[in-house]
Amino acid sequence: MIGLPLEDETMFTEWVVDMLQGGFQNIEKASESVLAVIRYFEGKLEERVEVPPAERPDDLLTLLIEAEHEGAPLTDRHRIGSCFLLLVAGIDTTWSSIGSALWHLATHPEDQARLRAEPELMDCAIEEFLRFYSPVTMARYVVDDTEFGGCPMKRGEKVLMAFPAGNRDPAHFDRADEFVIDRQLNRHFAFGSGIHRCLGSNLARMELRVA
Repeated sequence: MIGLPLEDETMFTEWVVDMLQGGFQNIEKASESVLAVIRYFEGKLEERVEVPPAERPDDLLTLLIEAEHEGAPLTDRHRIGSCFLLLVAGIDTTWSSIGSALWHLATHPEDQARLRAEPELMDCAIEEFLRFYSPVTMARYVVDDTEFGGCPMKRGEKVLMAFPAGNRDPAHFDRADEFVIDRQLNRHFAFGSGIHRCLGSNLARMELRVA
């Protein structure tokens, strides 16, 4: 979809693991991987610019090269940032969701047996996997010194919010702390909501179904 060689897959995975885990364990290694990703996409975009427009493949790199905003081409920062986001978000969240779904089915044979017997439940099951095992949390910086729930927080500190806890809210979900494979009413926000809803949500659902 992006237009990258399949043989680079292992390298992508290593970079993403370094960035996500290294941010807590090895900041220097995480920073090196961030720079490596930026340089990689700089090179790929430069290569694509050199290809005559009529010969460019129909993929995201071509779209970013040819796209305009308010009559002007996208900046290199915008192009690289879009590729960077898709690489990280497209790897980490998807493999977390797939891993959680496979783990659940392996440890809950009754759900596995029912899904095999009733494949029409697949859509419901995917949404329930996303609700019950939401793969994403969000970090935010504290704007002003404050205290929440007895926990003091200083301006500039980073707070990791467990916003997926809302997917276990008993005011919105019947049997909120249970995995219900045929749940019908399931307005979870594993992909966020509103204008910040994940653009790749439908692609992620498709990948879960295929996996």
